[in-house]
Amino acid sequence: MHPITNSLTAVHTALDGAGDAQAIYLDLAAKKEALREVVRAESRLTAMKMSLLAAAGDVADQSAYKTPGTWLADDQNLDPSKATAQQNMAQRLERRIRTATALATGTLNAQQADVITKVLEEIADELDTEQRIAAEETLITEAKELDPPQLRALGRRLVDILNPEKADEREAKRLDDEEKHAEQKSRFNLKKLGDGTTRITGRVPDAVGQRLRTYLESFASPRKQALEADGKALPRPRLLAKALRDLLERIDPNQLPFHGGAPTTVMVTITLDQLRKELATADIIYDDQDLAMTAGQIRRLLCEAEVLPVILNGASQPLDVGRTQRFHNVVQRRLICLRDKTCKAKGCHVPSVWCHIHHEIPWAAGGSTSVKQGMPLCPHHHTIVHDPAYHHEKNSNGDILFHKRT
Repeated sequence: MHPITNSLTAVHTALDGAGDAQAIYLDLAAKKEALREVVRAESRLTAMKMSLLAAAGDVADQSAYKTPGTWLADDQNLDPSKATAQQNMAQRLERRIRTATALATGTLNAQQADVITKVLEEIADELDTEQRIAAEETLITEAKELDPPQLRALGRRLVDILNPEKADEREAKRLDDEEKHAEQKSRFNLKKLGDGTTRITGRVPDAVGQRLRTYLESFASPRKQALEADGKALPRPRLLAKALRDLLERIDPNQLPFHGGAPTTVMVTITLDQLRKELATADIIYDDQDLAMTAGQIRRLLCEAEVLPVILNGASQPLDVGRTQRFHNVVQRRLICLRDKTCKAKGCHVPSVWCHIHHEIPWAAGGSTSVKQGMPLCPHHHTIVHDPAYHHEKNSNGDILFHKRT
């Protein structure tokens, strides 16, 4: 039998020998060493797999598959995209004998080998043969201390060290290539799931992602502080989801293109009785698309968004089309924040500059957008004040007290 076949048979025999052995009975030192050896064994088996993929063109040809990787994915029900990636890695390892040998001995793990071969492909044209060998040996040596992202960064710096003449030009080209790649790969999708939520998926350039992260964290941070002050804690993903809602509600409609109108420029169709009820629904229209919302949600939007309310009578005929309601303007917000230093909910210390401005008398009940009728409420308490599960009232010093209804 071929040595590869013998080796694989021996591997399966050895694993069979472990049987039902329970890892829990290993002591601490033995668990650490076993985990290290599993990674080393995976690396060595990956090297064997790469060698087989590189030599298995006839396997693909026999059944007219494009590559051995696509045949393997179909034969073993593997992820086709990952199988293709491994086929590409196998081809790169054929050209990087030192890296392939290090992977086969377990000196490198599979992720490190993948990064090293990729980065060597990126810089190959910038180096002569001797420099390419030096770069590969350096990366293999440094892999003892560096993880894959660190190796990638080192590889990109090596070309400047080994061939510094055109460092600035290379960096400019790399950034330009990354920008073009990012634009080409950019995607953004919103899909209603039918349970009151929308799944948002996307892929954007790093600059866009970082900017969005900064904006969301600026909203998530004060809310997190407020929740912790209440003895509550929310996972970071939920904090960021709530921060996205707050960000959209706080966008200045005057800064948006005319077609966009406002962050929530909508027409609300609701009867006057529905608007006054705690448990009621209404239709809210975004760009001619209907969306059902509770009356409580609509009352909350009326505090911060531009809304064109269409109040209906019992026969669903418009009683009156109100004029557009605006945010409290900059001067009004500053005066309110000067008067009220923090959220007006009792015991909440979120600075007023991080708060929404709530209409003390709801717009639906004749309230106005004024300094007198405005009060700062943090995002958490602004949600609660419109939640029918809670009753709220002012105490003697103007703080808002909340009580959950029983």
